[in-house]
Parts: sequence; C-alpha cells; structure tokens
Amino acid sequence: MAGWRGRGLCATLLAWLTLLTVTQSVRITNLRVPHTYTLERDHEPDPLVLDCEVEIGPREQGFVLKWLFNNHSIYQWIPSVKGFAMGFMKSKIDTKIFTMEGSPGVISIKNPDWNMTGEYTCAVQTFESTDKRSARLQIIVPESYFTLEARVGNSRADVDIMCTVQHVFPQPMLSVMFDTHILDSVLTQLDQDPSGLYSMTVRTRIPREHLDSPTPITCAFILVGTNYTKRRETIFYDKASTIQRKWTTVAVVMSSIASLALSS
Repeated sequence: MAGWRGRGLCATLLAWLTLLTVTQSVRITNLRVPHTYTLERDHEPDPLVLDCEVEIGPREQGFVLKWLFNNHSIYQWIPSVKGFAMGFMKSKIDTKIFTMEGSPGVISIKNPDWNMTGEYTCAVQTFESTDKRSARLQIIVPESYFTLEARVGNSRADVDIMCTVQHVFPQPMLSVMFDTHILDSVLTQLDQDPSGLYSMTVRTRIPREHLDSPTPITCAFILVGTNYTKRRETIFYDKASTIQRKWTTVAVVMSSIASLALSS
C-alpha cells in the first residue's frame, strides 16, 4: 500500500511540475500560414500575411521571435528594437504591421512571387525555453494562355491534336482525352522560362477512322501539388464523313424511289 501511495505522490508531483513548466515557458499557440496563395494576373496581389501567436510565461526573459524561410532568417522581433526584415525578403516585408496588429508574430509580405514557395518557420525563445512550428506554403501562378486544337492532318488520314498551357507555377501536368479514353501516346514538351514559369505542350495523332463525328475532345491540366485545375473541350466534326453520309442518304432515297416507280 505504501508503495502505491509513493508512486501516486510521485505522479502527482510530476504532473504539477510539467504544468508549471508549460505555464512558465514560451510556446507557440497558433501558426497561420496558408496552404496555397494564388497570384491573380489582372491586378496587383494582396499582401501575404502570416501570423505566429505566442504565449509567454510571466517570468520569462530575453524574448526573441524569428521567421525563417527554408531555414534562412527573414524576420526578427526583439522588444527593445521591435521588428526588422533581413535576407532576400528584406525589401518585401512590411515592418510596420506590428503597430497595426499589436502582435510581434504578424508579418506582411508585399508583392509575393512564385519563388516564395517553401517552408515557413516561426521560432521563439527566451533565456529559459524555446519553441518552433513550421508549415509549407505553395504559391500558384495561373495560366496566361490555355488552348486546345484538333484538325485533320495533311495526309487527310489522321487528326492532329495539340494542347498548350503557358506561364504557370508550379509545374503543370496535361492530359488529353477523346470520349472517355485518355491518350497515353503523346509527345510532351516542357519549358521553364528565365522568370521560373512553366509552359507545356502535348501533341498526338489519332487515325481519322477511329473518331466518330462528332467526337468530344478534352484537355485538362493540374498544377502539381495543388488542387488548381482547368480544362478545355472541343467537338471534332469530320466534314468529309458528314458529306459522305449525306450522299449515302440521298443514294438510298433515290434507290427507293426508283424501286417504287418500277413496281408501279
């Protein structure tokens, strides 16, 4: 019985010590980093706002808060000097937002770009304790151009299909379908321009005899690692087969009329 009481007393003391440590330490209570951020092409982007909510014990001293991007420091806040930006985001971070928000963990990134995709970490420390949390942010750049074309080839025996998407981020994946069949045999060209944006074109050729008229042809793309997707659809009409069907119909009708005339 004494042994059980001793173990119970130790457990109670340990719980109290743990609670006291948590209460007296510095800790991050909430990290707000959006999973994705889409750059709209038709207007200047809104600032990208990140927030790191912190709870500090009353006896903690020497508080420092840092923001890191892919393990590189971009912002630091110290009570004596407030906040200051550094690194490649030095000119991007609005250091006045603390005055408006009243929280040392809030940063506002002006004119964000695709190369700000990555892992953001908030790290806090005092003389007595430390804490940190991380989250990944994906910047999305929508397409500037997206088109699908289907036309009869020069040989008149095939249908050439081409689908193109331009100037997106991250890397796109394109797929082409006719009816419900996904085309596997395609020629793919992927380029990345000096600014870092991707363009992709897929081409394929289908024997004309494999396509009924009309046939829906669809091209869709998704940006890797995101839920961003778009699709285009066109209807292929084979004019030659339409004309052939019309002449066949006329021939059948004329044959029927002739048969009726002979029988009468």
